[in-house]
Amino acid sequence: MTTPGFDTYHDDAGARAAFQDFDSLTAPLGAETFFARYWERRAFHIKRNLPGYFDALLSLNDVDACLGTHTFHEPELRVLKQGKDMPFKDYARDGVADRAELLQAFASGWLLLFCHLGRHHAPLGEAIARCEAELQLPLRANVYLSPPASQGFKLHWDTHDVLVLQIDGEKTWHIYDSPIELPHEEQLKHLPALAPKARKLAEVTLQPGDVLFLPRGYVHAAEARDMHSLHITVGLRSLSVGDIALRAFRSASLAHEALRRVARHRDYQSPERQQQVRDLIHAVIDDLDLDATLDDVHCSFIRSRQPAAPGRLLALTHPGLLDHASQLRLRSGALFEVFEQADALKVAVNGKVLILPTGAAPAIRFIEQAPRFCAGQLPGLEYESRLLLLRTLHAQGVLEEAV
Repeated sequence: MTTPGFDTYHDDAGARAAFQDFDSLTAPLGAETFFARYWERRAFHIKRNLPGYFDALLSLNDVDACLGTHTFHEPELRVLKQGKDMPFKDYARDGVADRAELLQAFASGWLLLFCHLGRHHAPLGEAIARCEAELQLPLRANVYLSPPASQGFKLHWDTHDVLVLQIDGEKTWHIYDSPIELPHEEQLKHLPALAPKARKLAEVTLQPGDVLFLPRGYVHAAEARDMHSLHITVGLRSLSVGDIALRAFRSASLAHEALRRVARHRDYQSPERQQQVRDLIHAVIDDLDLDATLDDVHCSFIRSRQPAAPGRLLALTHPGLLDHASQLRLRSGALFEVFEQADALKVAVNGKVLILPTGAAPAIRFIEQAPRFCAGQLPGLEYESRLLLLRTLHAQGVLEEAV
C-alpha cells in the first residue's frame, strides 16, 4: 500500500508530441504507474510549463470562441466567488446566460465554471471519450476560467479522484492530506469539522502544461493570484466495491421470499427473529452472482455515454456509401463491449445495447482485433448479413471509415 503524500515530477515534453492519450497526459508516469501507485492513494504534480501542450483539448481562444458563439443554460454554467454561486437569473436572459453579463462578472472577480464544455467543443469531448474507452472508467471534465486575484471555492474535498490540467495562466493550490481515507459522498457532512485537522502537504503553482492529481478526500483550495487561469478538472468517477456489493446483494435477495416480506419493527425485536434475518443475509451472500453484477455495472456505464461520432447522418442518408469493399475500423474513443449469453450476443455500444444472434460472435471478435477490415473479411456470417452488421455498428458510431 502506497503511503499517502505528495510527489513532484518533471516532464521533458518538448522531446515528445503534445497530448494524445492518457499516457501522454500523465507522462512521465503513464497509465500503468498511475493506477498502481497513485490512484486513490497519493497526490502528484507534473511540471512542464509548456504553453500549448493541451491545445489539442482546449485553449483560451477556444473558450473565447465558445462564449462568443454558443448559448449556455443553467446546468452547463456556474458563476462563483469564495464558494458562493451567483444566481443564474442574475446573469441570464430568457433562460440563457447573457454573454455581456458573464464577461462583466468575470471582470468583477467571479470564476466561470463550464460543466459540459465538451458538448460545445468537440476536441475536448472526443479526448475525454478516448480516455474513457482506454481506462474503462466514467470521466467528467469541468472547465474553470478564473480572473486574477480570485478564488472560486474555499477549502474542500472531492469524493472522486481528480486530475487538474493547467491550460493557460497560473493557479496556486494548497494541498492537505485526507482526514477520512477514501470518503464516500455520504460523508461530506463531516468536512467542516475535519478539514481544519488535515495536514498540509504542499503549495504549488500550476503553469501551462502542468498536471496535478488529487485522490478523493484530499483537502484543497486554489486561487488565481497575479494573472488569470484556465484549467480543466477531470473527475475519475466510479462505483465503490461497497456499491457493487450492495447492488449484487439486492439482486440476489429478490430470490428469497422471506426478504420480500414487509418488516414491522415489533415483529423483529426478539433475538430469535433477528437471528433468522442474519441467517437469511448469509444465505443471500452465498448466492451472490458477482460476475453478472459486474457485467451489469459495466454495461450501464457504456449505455450512459454518447461519444461524438460524426458521419452517422450521412450513413443514413447515403447508405450506398458503405458497401462490401468499404474499409472500416473501430472508432477511436468508441465504447464497445461484448457479453456472450446462452442464446444471444449482447453488445454494449455508445449509449445502447444491441442483441445479436450467437452466430455473429466470430465476426464481432474479428472486428475487435483487426486494425481495418471490410465486409467480405468477416467470418461466420452470410454475405448480406456481413454488410448489415457493419452498417448497424457504423450507425451506432462504433465504426468509422479507415482512411
